[in-house]
Amino acid sequence: MSTPAVQPSLAAEPNPYVPGVSSDLYRGIAGAGAASPEWLQAFAEFFTEAAIIGFLAAFAVLFVQARNDEDHVMARAVLPPLGTALAYVLSEVLKSFIQEDRPCRAVAHADFIASCPELGDWSFPSNHSTIAAAAAIGLFCARRSWGWAAVVVGLLTGLSRVFIGVHYPHDVLVGLLLGGAVAALLPLLAERITPLVGRLRATSAGELVLGGGDDGWDDFADYDDRDEHEHFDEFDDFGGVRGEDAVDEDRTVQLPAVDDATVQFRTIRR
Repeated sequence: MSTPAVQPSLAAEPNPYVPGVSSDLYRGIAGAGAASPEWLQAFAEFFTEAAIIGFLAAFAVLFVQARNDEDHVMARAVLPPLGTALAYVLSEVLKSFIQEDRPCRAVAHADFIASCPELGDWSFPSNHSTIAAAAAIGLFCARRSWGWAAVVVGLLTGLSRVFIGVHYPHDVLVGLLLGGAVAALLPLLAERITPLVGRLRATSAGELVLGGGDDGWDDFADYDDRDEHEHFDEFDDFGGVRGEDAVDEDRTVQLPAVDDATVQFRTIRR
């Protein structure tokens, strides 16, 4: 962990893309980070990178599980990594056009935790925030049970970039919006590529990569088996027999007399 330091402004002139309120917020949040206990500083520097790795691991688990699931589930599993990559590319394009210097270099008398990135490693928007938002929303759309935890991790990732002192708050905010906007389109795209996933799985190469999926017959068979046993139980209630208890002798079931007649019929046998 690097030692918190006070950096003078190296900018030749004020950056027109940086609002004054963002600089003030940066001083407050980054200063709080620099004044925090050493264990929290170390955790913040670890978390800001580990969260991205955690999202990649979640993508891998999601894909492996979807290999044994239906086509639409696989479609939703393959898109979050692609959407995250697209959001990252868009973020890099914006960086190259705007070329906003890092606040740890441009904001005078600012305390911060992390080592300041080199000149030319532009600040706006935050790549980490863009990736985290795209990954979080992508996971939320693909697996709702993971979604809220992913969203919380994504927001904390963005906050950590200001906390350790390498981004302005507006860098993070725009990064989160950019990543989230790209990922929000994924469910619509998933519906369109679901038939393609099915066609690819029908080929040997596609099945090798995407898995065979679930055609639904196992669930139907389980339902049919339960339904069959329920009918057997009904037969037993009327004196019928099933399984190994079945006998060859004819058995009859007598119903209440109708017009002084007795109705008889054979018990259904399996």
